[in-house]
Amino acid sequence: MGNIEQLIMNIIMFLFSKHRRLVFTAFNQSNYYDAVNKLKSHGISYRSRITSHDTGTVGSGRNENSQYDIYVKKDEVYLAEKAINS
Repeated sequence: MGNIEQLIMNIIMFLFSKHRRLVFTAFNQSNYYDAVNKLKSHGISYRSRITSHDTGTVGSGRNENSQYDIYVKKDEVYLAEKAINS
């Protein structure tokens, strides 16, 4: 997806999603999945945004230049932070 399309999708997701508060950012899959599993185990809903900073390398799966952002509902920020840091 091009930069313009990605920007438009990010704006739409922000406007129409209940999950607007950024609570966690990771730069590798392992940390991202650890945080997601903790949120799931505590029953906290979330939305993810994964941004790939393509370096032109060829390979399968996500590269190490990806950014993983996790968003939660405004009233669940404290619970999400507590769960992720447990």
